Amino acid sequence: MRPIKGLRRYLRTGLVAVITLIVSLFAVTEISREPLPSPSLKPNIKHKNVYIIFLNGLGCRYDRDLSEDLGFPGIRRSLASAGYSFFDDHFLLYSYRGGQVVDGKWQPKEYSAKDTGQPISLSVSRLASLIDQFSLAHPEAKFILVGHSLGGRIALDFVSTTTPQNRQKIKGVITLNSPLLGVDIKVPEVTHLLDYSNSLFASPAAKQLFREFNHWQEIARMRRETIGELQDDGLRVATFATKQDLVVKPFTGCLLDERGNPVTEGFIVNVKAKGISIREIFGHMGILEHQAVHRYITSLCLK
Repeated sequence: MRPIKGLRRYLRTGLVAVITLIVSLFAVTEISREPLPSPSLKPNIKHKNVYIIFLNGLGCRYDRDLSEDLGFPGIRRSLASAGYSFFDDHFLLYSYRGGQVVDGKWQPKEYSAKDTGQPISLSVSRLASLIDQFSLAHPEAKFILVGHSLGGRIALDFVSTTTPQNRQKIKGVITLNSPLLGVDIKVPEVTHLLDYSNSLFASPAAKQLFREFNHWQEIARMRRETIGELQDDGLRVATFATKQDLVVKPFTGCLLDERGNPVTEGFIVNVKAKGISIREIFGHMGILEHQAVHRYITSLCLK
C-alpha cells in the first residue's frame, strides 16, 4: 500500500504543478520593459476630452513608476497618429487599489500582483471610482477603456452594470484576450487543488473564472444581449482574441453569435511568437502588438 500512497502523492503534486503552469499563461501578464520612444512622438492632442484608461491583467503590478508600469507600449506608440504622445496625461492607469485626482490629474495607488486577485466585483468598483472622480474634475471627459486579460473583463463588467449616466461618459470599450466567459481548464477538482498552492491562482478572481466556465453558454447569451443594448446606446464595443491563446480560448475572449460570427467590432486574430518565453509562445501577450488592434483603437480615438 505504501508505494500506491506515495504514487498518489507524487501524482497530486505533479497535477498541481501542471495546473499552476497552465494558469500562469493568463495570470502572469508581466508588462513589457521597453526603451523610450523616439523624440518624434510629441504631444498634439486633437481630441482633448478623450481619455484612455488602460487596465492590466491578473498578476501585474504598479510600483508608482508610470514609465515602467503603464504598459501597452505598442498601442501607445500607434496612438501618435491620433495626436497622443507616448507618455500622455490623457492615458490613465487603472489601479486595483484605486487612487485619487490631485490638481486635475489621476494618481493611481501602487498595487501588487496579489491585489489583482481580489474579487472581480471589487475591481469593477475601483474602475467606477476612477471614472467618477475624474469626471468631477473634467466634466467634459469621455473615456475609452482598453483592458488586457482580466483588465478587459473588468472594463466590460463595468459598462454592463453601471448607470445610464455613466455609460454616456464611455466612448468605447476594447477587451484583449479577456476571460469574458470564464476560463476553460478541464482538470477534475481544479479549484480544490489550487487551494493547496497558496498562490495567486487560488485567489477569488481566479476561482470565479474557473467556476463560470461551467455555465459559459448561459453567460454568453447574457453577454450578447447586454452588448446589443450597449451598441444600441451608441457605445462602441470590441472584443479581440488570439487564436493561439491556450487558456483564454478564442471563443471566451471574442464573443460570438450562434453561427460563430463576432457580435462586437472585434474579432479573432493570429499572432506569431517573438520569443521562446511561455507567455509569447502561447499567444496571450502577442495581441498587444497586433496591427489590427492598433488600427481599431486609433480609429476610435479619431471619430
